[in-house]
Amino acid sequence: MTAERPSDLSGLRIDRDAKPEQSSPLRRIVWLGAAALVLLAAAFFVYRAALPNALSVQVARAESLGGGPGQNAAEILTANGYVVARQRASVSTEVAGRLERLLVEEGSRVKQGQVLGILQNADQRSALESARAALASSEAGLAEASASAREMSLARSRSEQLHAKGLVSQAELDRAIAADDVARARVKSAEAAVKNASARVQSAQVDYDKTFVRAPFGGAVLRKEAEVGEIVSPVPSSGGLTRGAIVTMANLASLEVEADVNEGYVSRVHEGMRAEIVLDAYPDERFPAHVRQIVPTADRQKATVLVKVAFDRLDPRVLPEMGVKTTFLADPAAPSETGAVPAAVSIPKGALREAQGRAVVYVVEGNRAVLRGVSPRPLGQDRVIVSGGIAPGEMVIVEAPAGLSDKARVKVK
Repeated sequence: MTAERPSDLSGLRIDRDAKPEQSSPLRRIVWLGAAALVLLAAAFFVYRAALPNALSVQVARAESLGGGPGQNAAEILTANGYVVARQRASVSTEVAGRLERLLVEEGSRVKQGQVLGILQNADQRSALESARAALASSEAGLAEASASAREMSLARSRSEQLHAKGLVSQAELDRAIAADDVARARVKSAEAAVKNASARVQSAQVDYDKTFVRAPFGGAVLRKEAEVGEIVSPVPSSGGLTRGAIVTMANLASLEVEADVNEGYVSRVHEGMRAEIVLDAYPDERFPAHVRQIVPTADRQKATVLVKVAFDRLDPRVLPEMGVKTTFLADPAAPSETGAVPAAVSIPKGALREAQGRAVVYVVEGNRAVLRGVSPRPLGQDRVIVSGGIAPGEMVIVEAPAGLSDKARVKVK
């Protein structure tokens, strides 16, 4: 057998003079990006692992209610009410009659004294014309009596002059004097007849004018109460055969709000107090107002006191009988000696809870629920005021599972 030749190992020799290969910048960027992705994925899986232990909660923001510069005035009370017109009337007639013409519709704008409707008035018009004719006759009689009186006065004067010269007898002078006196009396009688006829004309004119129903003030017609052809009367009949009014109108320049304030909170309200009105029709707008009057009586059935709130500036969109919510604002607080005023915030009533016999709320700090004690005061039906303990803008928990506790991990819906 021949011996095997050893393999050629010269190709495995290390070339110590060769330069090491340089890593490209693109390769380094790729490696760094891959490492970052690995770290993010790890953090995500850790976070996902922790989520099942977090309680899902709903939160609301604590709203500022004044105390510092630039902050809004504190809302201390809210009440529901309606827009009403301070000047409002059901316009009726002064005499009974059948409505012949109705000159307005719902929404018509009218001026004071404008004719709204006309009753049938042929009888009154005839009586007025007759009275005017009687007045004209009386005035003609007065003119005739006055002319005769002037003639008699001249005749008397001539008789007196002739009697003084001895040209006429005393008897003729006496007849001239008597005729003058009679003529003067007839003038006075004619003057009285004229006055009597003039008074009759005025009475007939009043009766005729009463058949025209006029607006007692300027405003708008809210509702028609009668139609043409119906009998209207100042005193409506109990059987409904006659109407007591033809229209209902209101002065839109006198609109205000009547709010029912719970008698337990009415001590917080005073005349001149600032307020804000929110119409149900325009919930996103606030109308500045002030308290005009607190009616000095309470409603025993509703346990409320009527408060009248006047608009600072009327808006044409505000209409009678609209539903509103009135918010009464606290007077501007005087700064303390240090110049600071305690901050007050408004939070939903649903955020309040009870722990160890006191009112508390849970505030979200990071991903934890932190328990804080508060001293709430009522603010309307669904909110409360908290002075101190909560800063404006902080998130309070309003809905949470039963297992919520202090320092519990939470996640916001």
